[in-house]
Amino acid sequence: MIIDPPRVLHVTESLRVQYGGLAVTCARLASHLAQRGVEVSVATIDNRAAGPTVPLDPGVATVRCTPTGPRRLGFSRELDRALAVADPGLLHVHGLWRGYLAQAARYSRSRGRPLIVSAHGMLHRSARRQRSLIKAAVRRLGQDALLGRAACLHATAEEEAEEIRSLRLDLPVAVIPWGVDPPAPAQRRAPAGRVVLFLGRFHATKGVFTLLRAWARAARGAGQARLVLAGYDGDGYRARCEALAASLGVAPSVSFRDAVAGTEREQLFADADVLVLPSPSENFGLVVPEALVRGIPVIATHGSPWRSLTEQRCGWWVAAGDGPLAAALDEALAAAGSDLRAMGERGRRFAGTRFTWPQAAASMCDLYAWALGLAPIPGCLRPT
Repeated sequence: MIIDPPRVLHVTESLRVQYGGLAVTCARLASHLAQRGVEVSVATIDNRAAGPTVPLDPGVATVRCTPTGPRRLGFSRELDRALAVADPGLLHVHGLWRGYLAQAARYSRSRGRPLIVSAHGMLHRSARRQRSLIKAAVRRLGQDALLGRAACLHATAEEEAEEIRSLRLDLPVAVIPWGVDPPAPAQRRAPAGRVVLFLGRFHATKGVFTLLRAWARAARGAGQARLVLAGYDGDGYRARCEALAASLGVAPSVSFRDAVAGTEREQLFADADVLVLPSPSENFGLVVPEALVRGIPVIATHGSPWRSLTEQRCGWWVAAGDGPLAAALDEALAAAGSDLRAMGERGRRFAGTRFTWPQAAASMCDLYAWALGLAPIPGCLRPT
């Protein structure tokens, strides 16, 4: 469905690659909306040119707003001017806890324009525990009231929607999974042993310590198996991970890599036999469907919404913790190559029909049309 009026403004913190899923999903959604004929633009609160940004479709206009005050606040006076100039028919905000949400909500209310907020897992209880006192204060000072004025919140899975409902915000929740891009061709370099890949961010919330301890238990009899960890290191956490690998005696079988993109990233996928998502809590985990669509079995924890890995027989969905993760790694490393390939093929078929950007963009267009009063309630919307 092409929405009318079609002007949509997305507001997010940054489109730089190091922001991970927040930047990637905003950019890819905006690009696919533009390809469907929506007049879409993206405003960011980021004046730093360093680091690559996620590519956008040429049809997506961008506005980079300089932060006012500390960048962490996510507030910019330039955003107020950008909103007035763009005069969007609908605003779509990505993320919480930042000033740009309040600015967009204020504009939405003053001009009578619908507001949709993608939570990006930031309302999950584990996410709220990080800097919990600050976040509790932000909620009391008005964030919950701002969210209550939105047309709806957007979640990527039913589990995230339930987390949002538990906060009793009294507004609908739309469940629309993110999509993944088709993989670029890459040839496996035939490593000597099995390769297990972690592709994410070096951070205390991502379960990397748990993964390393589980690897120390599972890799003892796994011959030449290797664990490859690649991602951004924002606060020196990678050095702590490297030190733990050394103290556990597994440093020779563990490789640490910086974050990669493009052909280098595709090569990591091509060389991997299994991908692991060890996070104790993850609202979606975009890397999971990215692996599945490439035919790679996945190990994920119950803290992520990936029960379908066992239902579709394309991976392992296990309790968080060293023991369950080590047991799943044991199975993956001992599995016959033909069994892993069969799991990968089932995952490829599943992801190829469930997690595509054209589907995500189509569902979002239906949601926008409903919010604008142009269409009935879409199937993705869950009532209050």
